[in-house]
Amino acid sequence: MKAKLRFGIVGTGGIAADFCDALRASTLCEVVSAAGSAPEKGAEFARRFALPRSARSLSELLGDADVDAVYVATPHPLHEAQALACIEVGKHVLCEKPLTLEAATSERLIAAARQRGVFLLEGYMYRCHPLLAALIERLKRGDIGELRHIRTDFGFRVEREPRGRLFDLSLGGGGILDVGGYCTSFARLLAGVASGQPFAEPVSLEAVGHRGPTGADEISSALLRFESGLTAALTCAVHHRVGTEAVLYGERGRIVLPDPWIPQGQRQALETSFRVLREGHREEVVSVRTEQPTYALQAELVAKALPALEAPWPAMSWADTLGNMRALDRWRACISA
Repeated sequence: MKAKLRFGIVGTGGIAADFCDALRASTLCEVVSAAGSAPEKGAEFARRFALPRSARSLSELLGDADVDAVYVATPHPLHEAQALACIEVGKHVLCEKPLTLEAATSERLIAAARQRGVFLLEGYMYRCHPLLAALIERLKRGDIGELRHIRTDFGFRVEREPRGRLFDLSLGGGGILDVGGYCTSFARLLAGVASGQPFAEPVSLEAVGHRGPTGADEISSALLRFESGLTAALTCAVHHRVGTEAVLYGERGRIVLPDPWIPQGQRQALETSFRVLREGHREEVVSVRTEQPTYALQAELVAKALPALEAPWPAMSWADTLGNMRALDRWRACISA
């Protein structure tokens, strides 16, 4: 029997906790250590989740021979340096999105992983969920005919906290980097499916939005057009409840996904669904159930992918990550203008 892939975690916040919760019953992966922003945070996190140990620092975590891979679950601006440190010592990396703050730094990080021969995956966990495979199957077999337009929303309301990571620009604050990447990666993926490619890049991108008192984009919308003629309207927010729905409009109907990013809005949920509405036909509900929550599916995908350096499609390849970051750079530039 193959040994479990042993993860160390950098970061002790909510997403790190969700990751630990999800991996409790995994047969392929386990969490063996954690490092926080201070030694006591790592120690408390390890006690909370009954981990074998904690690390006093990232350096100590990286020096642990029992750690095979590192899950980077810290605020956006820390990703580049922390992931690079992991890569330099040969630890495989699962890094929360966005991989870095911009395409140029993501490219440098990917180049380092390629040179060192280390696995690296940007953690858009929805890309690892079978919901996506079921959706792609329906599109490929033509349930709604030729895809014409995509609408995606991902936004919620958090009260303004100037020093909070969603509003502080020094922490990478704003909706585009936090949740806009989901909408963009989804549209690019399905535009690729529609044209027989793994993903597609927009030939035009226009955006508008509102920046709050801290300068962070609190609500924003982008309009994308692809070479095939397909269009996409994306909205993201961190101070407005715009919802979590995605709708695909085809020549013969539409597909509605109420929660493609997080199943049923619950990180440990095992069931989700979408609706297929074809003109002249009865509505069909497509249900998808998993044995593991989404973060476990993502971690187990890493374990199954090794010794490859990239995860299999439709998870984020390195080229996909770079294309997505370039689109986010363009979106943010529109809002800054």
